Amino acid sequence: MITFSDFTKFFDVLDPGHEWKCVAEGSEIENVRQDRKSAVMIEGYDISEKAVYFNGRYLPLSQIKSVRRQPSTIRIKGGGCIGIPVFKIRLDYGAAKPVVLIVEEKDNADRIIQMICAGNHDTTVEYYVDPHTGLRPEKISPPLY
Repeated sequence: MITFSDFTKFFDVLDPGHEWKCVAEGSEIENVRQDRKSAVMIEGYDISEKAVYFNGRYLPLSQIKSVRRQPSTIRIKGGGCIGIPVFKIRLDYGAAKPVVLIVEEKDNADRIIQMICAGNHDTTVEYYVDPHTGLRPEKISPPLY
């Protein structure tokens, strides 16, 4: 059975001119194409033993200092106040603006965090705390339909 990840990797082979850009300048990994072939796709993000791939760019796991998962919602344009519950994964690598991955399933968010921590044992896992209650919320209340 062919997966979506296999499909996108097939098109990468057909387009030899595509260059993956490293988000953290000066810490590029060698042989990006080979590394991405070994990556696992989780909700549109490829995660390998060396990097996280997203939107034509990548972030080496060795550069990630901390990772945090937090519940959130995404509002669809023209959808009014209705929001889709998602989880945001914040990857802090020392730059002013961290990389934020958005996934729908909590299990997929946890799996991404586990893969990042397995690739870089120095990564700190932070926990989001609700500023109003001081508790770690597991999920934002579902929107009213």
